[in-house]
Amino acid sequence: MNNNVDKQRRHILKSAALVSAATVLPFSSFAIGKSRPQLRILGTHVTLQEELRQKAMADLGIELIFEPKGSAAVLQKASMSPDSFDLYEQWSNSINVLWRSGSIKPIDKRRISHWDEINSLTKTGRVTPQANIGAGDAPYKLLHIQKNGTLSSNDTNSISYLPYVHNVDSFGYNTSVIDKGIPYETESWGWLLNEENRGKVGIVNEPTIGLFDLALAAQAKGLIKFKDIGSMTTLELDKLFEILINYKQRGHFSGFWTSVPESVRFMKSNRV
Repeated sequence: MNNNVDKQRRHILKSAALVSAATVLPFSSFAIGKSRPQLRILGTHVTLQEELRQKAMADLGIELIFEPKGSAAVLQKASMSPDSFDLYEQWSNSINVLWRSGSIKPIDKRRISHWDEINSLTKTGRVTPQANIGAGDAPYKLLHIQKNGTLSSNDTNSISYLPYVHNVDSFGYNTSVIDKGIPYETESWGWLLNEENRGKVGIVNEPTIGLFDLALAAQAKGLIKFKDIGSMTTLELDKLFEILINYKQRGHFSGFWTSVPESVRFMKSNRV
């Protein structure tokens, strides 16, 4: 990393007092000396799609360079080489790592003209005022930068990321092998640990997702009961890993995928 970038990172941390969901995070400015501004975007295959790149370039008149990777790979590159990208997009749980490493800049919320159009889920943790708060961490808890440089849900004019898209994690299955279930009725996370699926189960290699997929599966099978699945105790984690290690030793899992293209290959090759 060059000295200028290193100095800029230190300045960001020192001046934080004065200034998650896939996320968009600016670091450096547009490339200089180009007739057509160039923007380097580091992110996941989920959203960095070629059709979107072509449409955005046509609409904005700028050159976009997409660099899609698996979630672990993009987080590692962004935290270790912040000068390698201009915009970063990934899940909001990457914010803590990137903010603490000084890899991202604060965003002045007052410059976002359509801020009011962003729905309340990533701002307050609720789709409606009457909705329940979900278990565990949430993007809104990391959204606003406080005067002391920490991230919080307390509203300020400085934010750590720009919320722009959100989804729901789920599991996929091959209906030519497993009978099609009824959503929310007969389909179950427990299917991931069903004995008849031994050797044909693939899990995402992302601790903040894959671990909870398996926790939901173990709970659905009645193998464990969590008091608060969003804040597991040490004893609960020990019990969960005891269960999962037993499944692994019996050859239950086919492998762990690190990117969307790899998960597609798993399914197409009948590995899962």
